Amino acid sequence: ALLFALGINAIVMGTWWWKTNENSGLVKEQTRLDEEVAKLNTQANVIKAINAETDKVTAEYKALAGVFDQIKPWSAMLQDLSARTPAGVQIAKIEQIDPSPSPVAAAPPPPPPAASPAASPGASPSPAASPTPVAALPPVAPPQAAKVVISGIASTFDQVNDFMLLVQRSPFFLNTDTKLIAATLKNNPAQVQVRNQSTAGVTEIPKLRPVVEYKIETSLSPTVASELLPELRSKQADGLAIRIETLQEKGVLEPPIGEVKKP
Repeated sequence: ALLFALGINAIVMGTWWWKTNENSGLVKEQTRLDEEVAKLNTQANVIKAINAETDKVTAEYKALAGVFDQIKPWSAMLQDLSARTPAGVQIAKIEQIDPSPSPVAAAPPPPPPAASPAASPGASPSPAASPTPVAALPPVAPPQAAKVVISGIASTFDQVNDFMLLVQRSPFFLNTDTKLIAATLKNNPAQVQVRNQSTAGVTEIPKLRPVVEYKIETSLSPTVASELLPELRSKQADGLAIRIETLQEKGVLEPPIGEVKKP
């Protein structure tokens, strides 16, 4: 019986020793795995930080490229207008009117909280008031295009109408916003001087025909410069065209899809 009891104790002790060693090995393995996971998490955080910085730099490059893409050089637009001006039409002034900033609508004040009735003895407690809903922010209006007013004189009303139609076809201006806002028949402002006037007789100064004083209002086209490369090239705006083509080659600007409006 003593030998049997000693044998049972030896088996129990051996099993306990084996389990203890096994658990110790599992704990060491768990510790090693936890360290590996911690290293991987650290590396993952570093990669996330690098990706975030890359996305930030990419966004800045694209924003800068977008600024270039919104530029429309006045030299090219003036050449375009000059080429479209019919004979007999003179441009006296071209004025750009920037749009006024849209007023920001103030959010309505929240309604005052309802007054709770006075507590009376024995009255049951009133339920909690429902939270006041947050007023929705008004929608932000899209930015408006700058207005351009072209004024001058022409020989006839037909010439003014032809000029307005030609401005409508310009890719630099918005055809739907191009309109004639004034056309008035006025005395010709030109002065005629007669040289070598004879003192013996009176030389009659010819009377000049009246002219049409006009004003045409239009808006800058929303078409981006990358879609106007042929126009920019033809108007010798090579500097902007080269910058845009370089940005497209580097993948910062996407190539335009569609056709440019023909002159």
